[in-house]
Amino acid sequence: MLSEAEYYTALQNVHNIPSHIQVQHRQNYTKLLKKQIKEYEYNLKYDNFQPLPYIPYFVNKTTTEPTLQQLIQAATSSSEFIMDTESINIYKRKNEPTLIQIQIILPYNLSLVMIVEMWHLPRNNTTCFTLIKQLFNIIFTTNKIIYLWGLKDELTPFVDFNLFSHDQLQSITPINLQHQFKLFWNEQHTHRNRISTSDDILEENCLCETCIGKKSSEPWSLQDSTAYLLKEYLPKILTREKFNLGLDPHLFNLDFQERQYRQQLTNYALNDCLSMQRILINMKNEKFEFKFHSKKPIKNKSFQLSQFTSDEDDDDLFSSQSTSTFSKPQEKISNQIISSKKLSTPSIITLENNLILSTQNELTMNHPPELIPSLVGLQGYSHDWKSMRTNENNSNLLDHANVQSESTSNFNAQNEPKNPREKLSADQLRQIHNRSCTIKQRRR
Repeated sequence: MLSEAEYYTALQNVHNIPSHIQVQHRQNYTKLLKKQIKEYEYNLKYDNFQPLPYIPYFVNKTTTEPTLQQLIQAATSSSEFIMDTESINIYKRKNEPTLIQIQIILPYNLSLVMIVEMWHLPRNNTTCFTLIKQLFNIIFTTNKIIYLWGLKDELTPFVDFNLFSHDQLQSITPINLQHQFKLFWNEQHTHRNRISTSDDILEENCLCETCIGKKSSEPWSLQDSTAYLLKEYLPKILTREKFNLGLDPHLFNLDFQERQYRQQLTNYALNDCLSMQRILINMKNEKFEFKFHSKKPIKNKSFQLSQFTSDEDDDDLFSSQSTSTFSKPQEKISNQIISSKKLSTPSIITLENNLILSTQNELTMNHPPELIPSLVGLQGYSHDWKSMRTNENNSNLLDHANVQSESTSNFNAQNEPKNPREKLSADQLRQIHNRSCTIKQRRR
């Protein structure tokens, strides 16, 4: 990030390129300066991006079979996925593919986000490799909706890792969220004349593409979309870093600086998917119809993503789950959540106990919301957790503790042995008979 002095120097140089910069390098130099200026201005203008609650996973040679089976179960149950990729630049060669990020969208804006480390996969003849391949087979089926920020061609270089084939890529039709966002923005922000007050002060600026300086043929970057729509800063300083070095701290013995650097790269990779999720929810809340090139609207086959609301009780709700496997101490600096511990694969036992995923058409939680494990990033953003309790569609969400106690009490009541009656004497029987006769006479 530029300092204030460097920022003003960059502003001067972008319009007055120093003479020592060769002509063939001037275009790249100008592009670099503009990128640095944008990073500085966005960081100054907006709060840092805050993701919705998510559970992170590394998928590599250290991932266990039970964890992969759990991810397969989640992918089978879900119908919406967000995908992104990372590559590394090699001098005078094509970019080398390194990571595939896959976000499995769950109900109530929860999600699982996987970072598949292509340079650190298990051997092809292992069970774990077969399970990872099965995971991609499930995601790349026609009944799944996949969102990408760009074209599916960015997945083609990853075919060499043998997790999926060219035929599988040809069979899917992912939604280009980058293109859809451009349509959405133009739909929401048509050009209008600026309205001035009597004091010649602009009441509101027009946000159409022309007025904000974006060409009609220019695609929206994920950073610009996050800034203009969400009013948050999504850092892109680490775009050209080495994502192939192994982000999972379990892969190697690392010192503190190495762990910290890998955590920064991990957050960068995760936030690409998580920012797309926030944008997607916003578009859905505005009733935007996602279209293919055939102009046919996309029907939402799965659950509706709930709108954002502000609820201060969320932090209290989840901070009490400090003993959860998913819980990690957080330090909030400049409105950004930074994990102070390494990102590790959650315990499969805890996952099964706290978030059992159904393999039916939709996911249901087998515990009330208070028992959901603490998730990464949930302190950085407030969410509508009350709707989880009041939504009319939540008939499947039961208070299992109460149900269990009620069923137990009913069982005990039905099976409780009755005390045998003691034998009555002849005088007692006669008294009972006389009382019954007296009652009958009074009724008459």
